Amino acid sequence: MRVMPSMDASRAARVRARRWLAPAIAAALLLVIGVASAGAASSIEGVWSFNGGQIAVQGLSNGTFAGTVVDETKFAECVHPVGQQIWTGMSLQPDGSYWGYHQWYFEKTCAENPDRGRAAWRVLEDTDGSKYLLVCLSTPGASSPQPTIAVNGSSENTNYGCIKSALTAPLPIAPKSGSSSSSSSSSGANSGSPSTPVSGVQGEIERLSLPSAKKCLSVRLFKIHLLEPRYDPFKTVRVTLKGRKIATKRHGDYVVATIDLKGFKHGTFTVTVDATTVLGHHLSGRRTYHTCAKKAKRSKPRKLR
Repeated sequence: MRVMPSMDASRAARVRARRWLAPAIAAALLLVIGVASAGAASSIEGVWSFNGGQIAVQGLSNGTFAGTVVDETKFAECVHPVGQQIWTGMSLQPDGSYWGYHQWYFEKTCAENPDRGRAAWRVLEDTDGSKYLLVCLSTPGASSPQPTIAVNGSSENTNYGCIKSALTAPLPIAPKSGSSSSSSSSSGANSGSPSTPVSGVQGEIERLSLPSAKKCLSVRLFKIHLLEPRYDPFKTVRVTLKGRKIATKRHGDYVVATIDLKGFKHGTFTVTVDATTVLGHHLSGRRTYHTCAKKAKRSKPRKLR
């Protein structure tokens, strides 16, 4: 015969259950918060305006972030060129801000200072709902403090000041492995799975835009213009024709290669392009062109007398 538990025993069992449940709920909440913090890690990724230029912040394989200049910016009296990693070691903090380092220059000479200054970043929301990046800096030196930015945007421990940067665009995306990086048959390298930036919108997939090959070429000397991907300029460009490297020049947002077909027989030929961008994306493409066949010369009939 089963014996029903007494009222005191039932109450004690419920108390023990509540004692076990409380830490379990707390652990679950911590897990949710941890997942949210991990999701916020990519919120800083994007292209941000900075002192008249643009800086692209992207995640690295070691879990930190870096800011690369994609449009020349001038800080104080010195210019930060395209391709420079102006922000390094950007690591997510438990409070949702980021700590790292800013590239400084020596005064007058504008030579890069090997000692970077401490910096802090936080993505904040403006009154109109738009996102912006608050950047707070300290000058180089072991005694310079680490700036901090609170959730409400207030800053402390900065001996230089703070700069407000607007979100310009999502990060551009490299083509996935096996996909085309140009409008013709080509292969593209994938730099990794694209992450969702703070705007929640993925950036444009980068492609090489090669001249059309629908019409035959009637000239033996022509130029091809390669438009740089938006917010991710070319770092290197290699153009080859029959294994021979073609010289290139930069003109504004284009890289121009002059193709000289003098000495080649009439027929088809393939131009191959391999490019690397300042954000480390690899783009490649090829286009096969054909020259126009020579027209047969027509002899004028002799006049009859």
